Amino acid sequence: MEKVAGTVGHTSSNSHAVRERMSRRKNLAGLVAATVVCIVLLYASQRYTSNSYGTEYFRPRERPANLRMLNSHKYYGSRTYGGAAGGGGAGTAYDTYPPISTAHNSTISIEDVLNYQRALISAECTDSSYGERKLPDGLTPETGGKPTRSLIITTWRSGSTFLGDILNALPGNYYHYEPLLDFDIVQIRGPPNDSVALHNLRHLLHCDYSEMENYLEFGRTHNYLFSHNTRLWQQCVRFPQFCYEPRFLGPFCRLFPRQSMKVVRLRAALVTPLLEDESLNVRVVLLIRDPRGSMQSRKHRVWCPGRPDCDDPSTVCSDMQLDYEAAIELSQRFPQRFRVVRYEDLSLNPYKMTKEILQFYGLPYHPEVKMFLDTHTKQDVGGVSSTYRDSKSAPFHWTKDLTYDEVKIIQDSCVAAMRSWGYRNATSERELYDNFNPLLPYSVS
Repeated sequence: MEKVAGTVGHTSSNSHAVRERMSRRKNLAGLVAATVVCIVLLYASQRYTSNSYGTEYFRPRERPANLRMLNSHKYYGSRTYGGAAGGGGAGTAYDTYPPISTAHNSTISIEDVLNYQRALISAECTDSSYGERKLPDGLTPETGGKPTRSLIITTWRSGSTFLGDILNALPGNYYHYEPLLDFDIVQIRGPPNDSVALHNLRHLLHCDYSEMENYLEFGRTHNYLFSHNTRLWQQCVRFPQFCYEPRFLGPFCRLFPRQSMKVVRLRAALVTPLLEDESLNVRVVLLIRDPRGSMQSRKHRVWCPGRPDCDDPSTVCSDMQLDYEAAIELSQRFPQRFRVVRYEDLSLNPYKMTKEILQFYGLPYHPEVKMFLDTHTKQDVGGVSSTYRDSKSAPFHWTKDLTYDEVKIIQDSCVAAMRSWGYRNATSERELYDNFNPLLPYSVS
């Protein structure tokens, strides 16, 4: 009996040990599974966040570009205050700002920030090697002067971010980035939106942020409205309590001798009142892109599909043809203050065309601009919204990405517009994929 009892006891002990080992294995397996799930979710979250620029029109979020000003040497090269671009002259490196304490933000006044920014602009616009001394007061609105005002009119995915960043590389520039973002994914061709849109553009160009409630409210939840304005965003990061306040934005804007603006929702005919307004003295570039290229690029943006003004070839090309007809009239009426640029021509000859565009705007070909081109036109870096591109191939990526059937649908909808703007039809699949050159001469004179 004792032997049997011992055997039973031993068997029970073994069974208990087996159950413990199995339990530990299950716990370990559960822990491993949970860890794997967490890693996958974390990776997916990071990947989505880093590549979700396409949803930016609707979803407020933080982006790495929000700190572009604080790390501007990584984007535009190392600027110096009182020295040459690239750190060749005397002065403080652009990524090392003159000190201003942010430890007690509640004690910092708007006037403190304005005085600080004046010092930055003065230093930024003093370049002994280039010969550009402090810009004259006649260019700053706060002293009663008129800044140079450079306007880009285009549509979505047509190269305006690239051209806008070229202009923003200039010292002393204040960048009004897509000021009609709050109008949603629509093109403004006339009533009822044209009066409000022109009111907003005129107010911004005059540094007047009053009666701009919808614009400012949109910016509070969509920070990319201001983050592209690198000089403003630097102060928004440091002093967020002032960022969306008209009493700060107006005086801040009036410090700058240069203003640039890019607009992708306003058709060309509607800029006439801005060109007629002598108080603005604005100069306008209409930026055009091959509709096959812009339509291909829009395929990768989640905000475009299902929006007729964005994804319908007939609508897009009707706008292009109306822009062509408007360009003929505007070129005749305002030959010194309106011109057309094709994105493809800018990309194929970025240095030459940039010099021409800057000369048209009355702006210098500054070393900072050259540095920007040197670092942004050689190779592809980043996602679909990056401006780091091999500029000679970027405009023609559609010839590899679209099928011939897709190309033909766009071409059949764009006969007049493509003829007007000098874009050649691809007549076969073989031609399309064999180093197809879509460019022809064009004229708006």
